[in-house]
Amino acid sequence: MADDISYIRKWLRKGISKDGLTLDLSGRGIRNPEALEIAENMAVPDLEIIYLHTNKIKDIGLEELACSELFETLKELWLYENLIGNDGARALAESKQLTGLKYLSLYTNRISDEGAVALAQSTSLGDLETLDLSFNRIGDKGAIAFANSTHLKSLKVLHLDANRIGYDGMVAFAQSTGLPNLTTLNLTYNKLDPEGLQLMQDSKRLQAMQAVKTDLLVADD
Repeated sequence: MADDISYIRKWLRKGISKDGLTLDLSGRGIRNPEALEIAENMAVPDLEIIYLHTNKIKDIGLEELACSELFETLKELWLYENLIGNDGARALAESKQLTGLKYLSLYTNRISDEGAVALAQSTSLGDLETLDLSFNRIGDKGAIAFANSTHLKSLKVLHLDANRIGYDGMVAFAQSTGLPNLTTLNLTYNKLDPEGLQLMQDSKRLQAMQAVKTDLLVADD
């Protein structure tokens, strides 16, 4: 970017809430160069919510943001509808700035199994309560990592709808030993099959949840 960063000041003036707790940078056409400038030149003490959705942020831009002061006090981070892949997901998973994060929205990006595994094994996201990874490219390996995650102990809601999860992923959730506080699981619009679904329906762990959503229904005999 040019040396003139007046556009960042303009975005801050327009996007910051009156109480200074929420910053809306959605739909600004933000790419990696702008993300870098934001990471280096924007500071909002006590910021709790940031909307960065509907931009064009890729992994490198997110890697810069993930280690910036801007993310230090966040409770909610909205990053849906960007161009984020596995490296970006890993940057979030490894970020020391996001240890207090409660809500993370990453739907409609480019995250596959590698990024999902990084998030599932994150030691920084232990306070996370809601994770939305719908409309990505996550398959069975990523689903298995979440089903057995011992790190996301606070996670209550997990959206994995519209991914590439099949039988093995369904079995993993049916036999899940991780995510002890999970109450809502969405697996609609995946590569689901009746046998895997039946295992999920028979799972005492899943039966105890408030909501488990899938595409298929298996009739009782």
